[in-house]
Amino acid sequence: MKIAISVTRPGDEATLEMRFGRCPYFAVYDSESENFDWYENEGIKAASGAGTGAAQALLDRGVEAVISGQFGPKAVQVLEAGGVKMFLAPANLPINEVIAKWRAGELKEYQIQRF
Repeated sequence: MKIAISVTRPGDEATLEMRFGRCPYFAVYDSESENFDWYENEGIKAASGAGTGAAQALLDRGVEAVISGQFGPKAVQVLEAGGVKMFLAPANLPINEVIAKWRAGELKEYQIQRF
């Protein structure tokens, strides 16, 4: 499974970035190989639509789940339409701890409130 994580920077010193659409980088973790790929978030430069652009870029990379501190409503629409699960994690959590919490089932899955 490919899991994207919004992070502050690439590499082992990365920590979780609260903003999904405006995060500087994404770490894409492959749970089978246990390897990371690092991508600069091109959407951060957009005047508007950063979340939707970031979400579409991750869908194009075959991501099946995303971990961030928060998600904007338009990004949620794109991710949900793509069948991507969304999880919430605390700010500044080191990337290895984010993965450990995901593996342990300790991250809250983002749920859209429908009335």
